[in-house]
Amino acid sequence: MNTEPTMRPDFDAVRADFPRARTAAYFDNASSHPLSVHSTAALHRYVEWLSHDVGEPWWPNWAGTRDDSKALFARLINADPGEIAHGRSTVETESNLLNGMTDHLAGGNIVTCDLSFSANLYNYKMRERDGLDVRIVPHRDWQIDMAAMEQAIDANTRLVSIALVSNVNGFVADIASLSDLAHARGAYLYADIMQAAGAVPIDVRASGIDMAACSTFKWLMGVKGFGYVYVRADLQGTVVAPTQHAGGVSFNYEPWIDDPDATRPAVDFRPTEGPGRYEVSYPSYEGAVCAQQSLQYIERLGVANIRAHARELTDRLHDELPRLGYDSITPRDNDSPILSFVSPDPGQTVSRCQEAGVHVAMRFGNKLRLAPSVYNNHEDVDQLLSALT
Repeated sequence: MNTEPTMRPDFDAVRADFPRARTAAYFDNASSHPLSVHSTAALHRYVEWLSHDVGEPWWPNWAGTRDDSKALFARLINADPGEIAHGRSTVETESNLLNGMTDHLAGGNIVTCDLSFSANLYNYKMRERDGLDVRIVPHRDWQIDMAAMEQAIDANTRLVSIALVSNVNGFVADIASLSDLAHARGAYLYADIMQAAGAVPIDVRASGIDMAACSTFKWLMGVKGFGYVYVRADLQGTVVAPTQHAGGVSFNYEPWIDDPDATRPAVDFRPTEGPGRYEVSYPSYEGAVCAQQSLQYIERLGVANIRAHARELTDRLHDELPRLGYDSITPRDNDSPILSFVSPDPGQTVSRCQEAGVHVAMRFGNKLRLAPSVYNNHEDVDQLLSALT
């Protein structure tokens, strides 16, 4: 489990680690987080190797980086490394998990919420066309309606799928209560932790998460095309079967070998065990290189310290923006670095911010989404408020 540093980091020094902080007041980390100088340097080293040293024996050079990044991620969410596989994207990973649960889901239903990521909900709607019973529970006041979730989850529910932190407004789900509810009805709980990992503390053991996935290009400060999937050890190969296979075979006949073994099949192979059964071929090593650096960086800072730093800024934004006519749709005591406001004039809001060198996100028509990170400071907030005044 990730051990939090006891001393608060120097966030002025942290700001210097992110060149993006010098080019804009950047508040769109919930869309894509900029790279630190540490990850950038690691990428340069990898590119240098690709340019000048690539060739056999290549495997020992980067397999350790990949495996170390998995171990770091496992520690971040309090999982065992034997429960972590690499994946390419959160949406693809969740889809593969669902494909692997075909037998388990047969004849049952899935319950989710409309504060989940739209692409994931699209995935469920497409499966609904194929006969899966999908129940999308509407939010209540931009929060998960726990009473409605309890009503929707019944004895025939096979899976509850929830975003731990919503991309819509940063709402943090009461994941432990949802897990208890799912497990009491015989269902499993999947958590999309894309907007959570690296931004808020995660403990898959304490919160009862059975499966989870995320990419690294948001709060894990990495690049696109690389991420992680967590599958609880006892569910691997049982409830969640692998649906894409990667491995190798050996030929037990001439001329492949001189002395075939009559006790072995002509074409022999060994099925992959453990989390590797969910991996297809090689990962993005660019992604693994960045993830190793960024996860080490996040561990040095400590997720609790990261959240405390962002909380100072989000608390101020909660106080200041409603005075300028931007009503919040994020609960005041919410514990994530993402918050959203209703813009009275979305076009004018975006143009004012662009002219002032402030980078924000406008989502769902008129929802101004702000997501400060480790390198943001009160001067950035001043710049934003000035642009909106």
